[in-house]
Amino acid sequence: MNNTYPIRRGLYLLAVYRLTVALSLLLLRSFLGSFSPVMRGGPIFVWIISILLLTLVYMLILQIIRLDRKKLLIFTYFQLFLDVIFVEVLILLTGGIESWFSFLLILLTILASIITGKRGGYIIAASGGIIYGVLIDLQYYHIIPIAYTSSYQIEEFFYNIIVNLMGLFLTAFLMGYLITRLEKTSETLMKRDIDLKELAKFQSEVIDNIPSGLFTTDNYGRILLFNRAGERITGKSFEEVKGLPINSVFPFLQIPPVTGRSKGCIHKDGETIHIGMNISNYTNAKGEQVGFIGTFQDVTNIIRMEEEIKKKEKLAAIGQLSASIAHELRNPLASIKSSFEMLKENRLPDETKKRLMDIAIAEMDRLNSIVKDFLVYSNPKPPEKRLFMLSNTVNELVDSIAHTYESLEIKKEIKDNIKVFADEQKIRQVLWNILTNAVDATDAKGTIRVYLDSDGKNVIIRVIDNGCGIEEEDIEKIFYPFFSKKKDGTGLGLAIAYRIIEEHGGNISVNSKPGQGSEFTVTIPLRDREDV
Repeated sequence: MNNTYPIRRGLYLLAVYRLTVALSLLLLRSFLGSFSPVMRGGPIFVWIISILLLTLVYMLILQIIRLDRKKLLIFTYFQLFLDVIFVEVLILLTGGIESWFSFLLILLTILASIITGKRGGYIIAASGGIIYGVLIDLQYYHIIPIAYTSSYQIEEFFYNIIVNLMGLFLTAFLMGYLITRLEKTSETLMKRDIDLKELAKFQSEVIDNIPSGLFTTDNYGRILLFNRAGERITGKSFEEVKGLPINSVFPFLQIPPVTGRSKGCIHKDGETIHIGMNISNYTNAKGEQVGFIGTFQDVTNIIRMEEEIKKKEKLAAIGQLSASIAHELRNPLASIKSSFEMLKENRLPDETKKRLMDIAIAEMDRLNSIVKDFLVYSNPKPPEKRLFMLSNTVNELVDSIAHTYESLEIKKEIKDNIKVFADEQKIRQVLWNILTNAVDATDAKGTIRVYLDSDGKNVIIRVIDNGCGIEEEDIEKIFYPFFSKKKDGTGLGLAIAYRIIEEHGGNISVNSKPGQGSEFTVTIPLRDREDV
């Protein structure tokens, strides 16, 4: 902004002041001329015309001549001093001490303070007050031939001068104080405005330079902000998407957006881009929600890497599984081969032949069990879910174990009337596998505790034994297929149990220490459909 603008604006204000005074006097002259000889007189009319002409000259000078700040300030003081003279002349023309227009000096002091600051206010107040005092004194001593009421005494003249001087200086002081405060406030506001602009610029730069895409919307999901990273990820500029619903850019989002994490895809230049997104509420300083704010990333490369890792893990698992199957099948086959080779010689006693045949049949049964369990693990049937009473199922299985192994001490805390939407036969298989593992861990002589409860969302089953426990390095392997420390175990029981619980959207975990027993915890969602 031009540094002469405040002074020029003040001069226009001063011109308005002059025109207002001149036109007001012209109206008073028209309405009161018949009652007041002073207002009817020619000098007042000359004074009005002079003010109007002088104001016109001032405006022409201001428009035609280019003045710098210093010259413009001198021009301002010149006008103010001349205005003081004109006001003093008006006071004399309208009765001197009896004039109604001495208040114009106060208005002029206010204008001087506004235009030139408190220094100008004091200067105009002093010059106006001194000139007024001199003129009143001259009037009192009849040096200036202006009549006044004979009842006026010297004390009243003195009182009038003092009151006007005090009024002018008090006005200059108050205006100076107000202007100083206004300047400080203006300076503070200007500094704060600069700080806010810098902060807004900084925020804009930060938003535009963060690597993640960012957008904000109103409560109806219309886009208000879209940063550069967002433009780069989506291939759409802010100008293209401004004001559009957010699902026009991200079709997988709802309107209004739902807070939380979400994933989806968009199409860019014929390619599918995978987007990971987090949306939260956008609130103002009062805590009121005014929209939504979302951050998003292009996770296409991460998903591709995950798919590659899964493929490699699958291949590695197939290799490990193949090696485990070969190992598990080799031992029974070796026993069967040895038995048949000895039987082939046909030199053995009948009792030995019978024993070898029993061994071969037992190993064949073992092979059949391994193949059967492996088929269940590798090609599971989809769960046939229905609503059933889990409390009854757990009670039946625990009672069956208790009757089979009478040397065991079994304690149960099973909450009644717990229903679950799941495949009953598969859940039975899971619990049977865990319970028989607990029996084996205690050598059918220890204590097993079974708990069944619900937290309102999930069913929680815990099986705790005081058996031999599991070595720390083996805990991560117990759910792998063909991992078993049992002499006759296939290593598929817990692997099958893990897969079944995973199919039901649940979780199975174990906590164990060698020599202190184990605790298996199974969590199954109470239901996975809303109409149950």
